[in-house]
Amino acid sequence: MRAALSSTPLLAGLAWTGALLADPASWDDAAVFLVGLGLLTSMTVAITGMLLSGGIWARRTAFGVLAGCLIVAVARPIDPWWVIAVVLTAIAIGSLFSTPVRALTRRLPTASGPPERAVLMTVLLISVPLLLGLASWQGAGWAALVVGLTAPIAGLWYSRVLPGGLYVARYGWPAAALGLSLLQIWPGSGASAALGALVFLIGRDPSVKVAFYPPTESGSTYAIPPELAPKEVLDAAEIDDRGRRR
Repeated sequence: MRAALSSTPLLAGLAWTGALLADPASWDDAAVFLVGLGLLTSMTVAITGMLLSGGIWARRTAFGVLAGCLIVAVARPIDPWWVIAVVLTAIAIGSLFSTPVRALTRRLPTASGPPERAVLMTVLLISVPLLLGLASWQGAGWAALVVGLTAPIAGLWYSRVLPGGLYVARYGWPAAALGLSLLQIWPGSGASAALGALVFLIGRDPSVKVAFYPPTESGSTYAIPPELAPKEVLDAAEIDDRGRRR
């Protein structure tokens, strides 16, 4: 029951992707591709997070993506696809407020989980195709596609703690987003620059580095006087209570 209710946002994302593919209206083809990709990837990550970790960030991400669905609803003409997608979106919003789904989500972040800023940066990178596609609906050229397609890769690179992932997410992708914004048309260019700057600022937080390079203890063994050691430890080491070999 919980899994079925949690999956309704993905159905809404699929419906809106199908609606845009069936009749993009005045939307640019590349923008449709970015929006569809963003809806599906972001919803998949959100649902996986709710079902596997119960993270509060996952439910919030699902709400954010559904808000993007509503933006598509406003911008797209009404037809049977539109009606189906709106109904599924309403069901998805209701399911996120339902008791079974709310029971899946922790009210407070876990103490042993990744820092909030690290999660925020990763989720933001995964959501870039959707956000950039919505902003570039009039025209998304190759520069917007490069920025939109590389963002989830940077997020995955960082979240999987792959070599260089911290620097790709913290510096590499933001620099590319800011630089390529100059080759995009407004308002896509503004969205690209704003997203690049935001990811960079979040990535500068020390907790983002700590999540990638967890602090380690310099040692886990401590020297103690032999007279304080348990007898079984002394017997195993074959020494007496003065530290001498037997």
